[in-house]
Amino acid sequence: MSKDGLKKEIGFFTLLSLGVGGILGSGIFGMPAVMAQVAGPALILAIIITGIITFFLGIAYAELGSAFPISGGPYSLPKLALGNLGGFLMGWGYFLYLFIGTAAIIDIFVIYLGFYVPNLAYGGTLTPLGITIAVLAIWVFTLINVFGVKWGGLYSVITTIGKLIPLAIFFLVGLSYIKGHNFLPFLPFGFKGVTLGVTLCFWLFTGFEAIVMPTEEVKNPAKNIPWAMILTIIIVLIVYTLIAFVFIGMLDWDGLGIKVGDWKRVGELTSPLSDVAIGVGLPWLAAISTIGAIIATGGAGGSWVLIQARLPFAMARDKLFWKPMANVNKKYGTPIASLVFTSVLTSIIIIAIPNFASVALIASVTGVVPYAAAVLAVKILRKTKPKVHRPFKLPLVTLTTIIGFILATFVIYWASWPWSVVGALLMLSGYIAFFFVKKKWEFKRNLWVIAYLVGIMIIAYLGDPAFMFNNFLPIQPLGYLLLPHDLIVLAIFSIIIYIWAYKVNSKFKEK
Repeated sequence: MSKDGLKKEIGFFTLLSLGVGGILGSGIFGMPAVMAQVAGPALILAIIITGIITFFLGIAYAELGSAFPISGGPYSLPKLALGNLGGFLMGWGYFLYLFIGTAAIIDIFVIYLGFYVPNLAYGGTLTPLGITIAVLAIWVFTLINVFGVKWGGLYSVITTIGKLIPLAIFFLVGLSYIKGHNFLPFLPFGFKGVTLGVTLCFWLFTGFEAIVMPTEEVKNPAKNIPWAMILTIIIVLIVYTLIAFVFIGMLDWDGLGIKVGDWKRVGELTSPLSDVAIGVGLPWLAAISTIGAIIATGGAGGSWVLIQARLPFAMARDKLFWKPMANVNKKYGTPIASLVFTSVLTSIIIIAIPNFASVALIASVTGVVPYAAAVLAVKILRKTKPKVHRPFKLPLVTLTTIIGFILATFVIYWASWPWSVVGALLMLSGYIAFFFVKKKWEFKRNLWVIAYLVGIMIIAYLGDPAFMFNNFLPIQPLGYLLLPHDLIVLAIFSIIIYIWAYKVNSKFKEK
């Protein structure tokens, strides 16, 4: 048991299941059709690119998590490098991402449940009955995690296996129905379509950082965290790629009542895997796919409830959040107050915004900036805390972290207008929230965050209008920086910010 009363009960396979379970949720069962709408068969390429980006971000957490085994990874690890204000800002963004993202997963869980129970949802929006079921679900998941992290972890192991079996059946059966002509032309919307696919696909990969959230409850974290992180990303990338390949290949245009090559209509499929199975005359496979979706979203929901509570717990322990959130129940060894608090917030989001797509977009954007900060933190902590033992070290650390930082910036930009702007503004609102904490501002040390977020907003406004998705604003990108010029500018801008942030924060070297 750790000094704060948290029990070390998470082994390698449980940790791997938390990682895979936290990622394999709503996305793979619903997002392929939306990605096909903008990328066509090239959604497979979009998945591979997203996997590469995720790998660069994930291995940063592998070094940080193994070297600094403290709870609340996406907040507490950047805090070591950026100080209280910088850590709070990243924690703020990640906190928004967590409880809003959990709401998105619960939303899609109820939508899939509607395959068997009528009147739970209309399209992607929950009905009053669906909202009621969703709120009940979040509290069932909360109760499971209250009784101990080993039960939350066991639940994750069971549901991870339960979701992989239906996906394996879908893949193996679907191979017999592959139609090669469905993959031609492979790039019907060009590379811009692929980048929009990456934007949508990134939601499918978010959650890999789950592995460093309950670090103090992990057995042998120096060994288990890096391997669990790497294998999680590899497993998820393979699963996504194979399922996307079969999904595209199985499309029976006549069976679905869609004109050949009308990818826009494919994007309107509500239950993509089940729909393509019905299209080729396999209703039993559609039923299995739906069951898998329910298990997947239910499993991810349970995992995210466990994860989201660890962030306010870690921040409160550092006196950067409401004090009761740091309490650990003596009987169960879990942060019950934090579990209840975060589930209340998730319930509010479910009731206020009962639409999956809306909350998923908001959540994914607010989560990317903390990922970028974690990559930056690796390089800073190599300088400021050189004596710390690092069981896993990034090779070519400067080059690797610069590439990771640039790729994270691309993802924020590719989040498309206006969502990149909305995400940046939500992140900046963390400065207002920090005011109420009344800690030392360390403003100069973190001025780069403002420049980074404002810079991305400006580049997005000057950028390619192709990177626009469901624009609700009266203005749109001006188109002065078209592909690939926008990415060149973003890369140069990212390197400047990286150097600035590193130089100003590496001065705070551990004595």
